[in-house]
Amino acid sequence: MNKYQITPLALATLLACAPAWAQSNVTIYGAVDVALGKFYQADATQIKEFNTGLQSSSRVNLQDSFVGFRGVEDLGGGLQAGFQLEQKFDASSGANDPEGAFARSSNVWVGGGWGRVKLGRATTPSYNAMASWDLMGMGNNSIALRTFGAVGTGGQRQSNQISYRTPQIGGFVMEAAYAPKEDTYSKVDLSATYIAGPLTVGAAYNKFSGLDANFALGAKYGYQNLEFAGAYYHSRNGRHYNPTTLQYAPNSIAGSNGFTLGAKATWNQFSAGIDIARETKSEYTIGNSQFDAKKYTNLLLNGTYALSKRTKMYVNYMRAGGFNNYGIGLNHNF
Repeated sequence: MNKYQITPLALATLLACAPAWAQSNVTIYGAVDVALGKFYQADATQIKEFNTGLQSSSRVNLQDSFVGFRGVEDLGGGLQAGFQLEQKFDASSGANDPEGAFARSSNVWVGGGWGRVKLGRATTPSYNAMASWDLMGMGNNSIALRTFGAVGTGGQRQSNQISYRTPQIGGFVMEAAYAPKEDTYSKVDLSATYIAGPLTVGAAYNKFSGLDANFALGAKYGYQNLEFAGAYYHSRNGRHYNPTTLQYAPNSIAGSNGFTLGAKATWNQFSAGIDIARETKSEYTIGNSQFDAKKYTNLLLNGTYALSKRTKMYVNYMRAGGFNNYGIGLNHNF
């Protein structure tokens, strides 16, 4: 039987190295958000009216109900690696996301002082830029999201995405992403934001191969207990629904231009906000023919009361596309 002696120097070396071996960690986080309310939602074929009842992960909630896992490992030399997995669910019934497991987020990344590279399904640079200036942080109740999409109809998240985000330099951050062609289109997505004290300004741009480009410019300013925000949107590649039948017009492509203006005030635990979205141009094409569509003025009214740092009660009223949506709910983050 061999015997090995650990000298004080060797023991000190091991203890010094131990922290480097234990720099990885995994965090479980998420949210449960349920509201009593009613809303209208467009799917692939029509606009549907939902009955008044408990709503989860809908437009009258503050955010999706989801559970997430994220991990970070220190690789040394200022380099880190990590991952993110998020699963949305219906908190009113416990049902899983019909889009699949971890359809909310599923990615791995590596980063350092030079920035961060992320691979997999994640929020798009356009969405991240909009969230920086949007009064509702691009939550489920964002009137900009419901009117103009996440700068077009590419969605808040993109699968098969390769992205790079610069480090923050004097308040300035840029992000670029590319999603290689899966079924029909490839996609390029770009954003830039600048934060200087109470002022945030940003720009977003994306384009699917063979389709028109989408872009947005926005700003938000905070003064004492008030926030003011405004943005301009040029949104394309959407679906057109007949306003009479509420049916999707086959082979149609819709587009709109417009702006949002809003204000939000906070008093201790209570906040109240109003956000208005106005379409200045609305059109759709079928084949080589172009048609004008009805322009809408959409409205969001929101009131939130923080019971604690993690739990909120809220009221949302949204007038969007000529339909009334409302919700009274409870949101808890963990």
